[in-house]
Amino acid sequence: MKLLLIVVTMVLLNQNRMKAQNLTHEESQSYISALQGKIDIPKTFHFQSVKKVRVDGVPALMVRYEKQENKGSKGEHFSFVVTEKEKLILGFTHMDRKYADLKMLSKSETEKVAKDFLLKLDSDLAKDLKNLWIERHDEEIIVDGMPTIIAGMKYKCYRPAQDNYTWVIVGFDGSVVTYERNIKWNNNLQKRITEKWLHDNWVSENEQ
Repeated sequence: MKLLLIVVTMVLLNQNRMKAQNLTHEESQSYISALQGKIDIPKTFHFQSVKKVRVDGVPALMVRYEKQENKGSKGEHFSFVVTEKEKLILGFTHMDRKYADLKMLSKSETEKVAKDFLLKLDSDLAKDLKNLWIERHDEEIIVDGMPTIIAGMKYKCYRPAQDNYTWVIVGFDGSVVTYERNIKWNNNLQKRITEKWLHDNWVSENEQ
């Protein structure tokens, strides 16, 4: 009986950790302001939700914008995650049908865009990073009811001082599709440890 209670308690604690608490648009204004001036929110996307989440145990907020004509989970969205206390931008993603253009930048072009972006966003972070590789990266969203591949060139880096990873994904037009930092990774299992709040597939499987 005691073992059963321990198991049930662990399950409930895990569920509580993954559950995201909804907030209002007004409550998120200071966090949206932390993004503005550094990263532009696409004008074709409109505010949808803000939720309290946890990233590697740290309280954070996930703010989501969607297109009116293609709303919902796995649809087009612009989302970002920012820590609740320091207002540190942990990442953002711009899942837009325009990135279905499969023409990729070269590795040298990708490197320049990614480095310029990182220096502008956080010069201290940029100086600590060691680039590991540059390769194409695909994500899938639903556009007008059809699965659609969103593609970009991924500039993946390691930060030795913190033993974590940062990456920038650059689209065909030189704009940044996705940025994530402070990602913890289990190299033995080849598995990401840090939660994936920017990824709809992961959220639908793990939020509740």
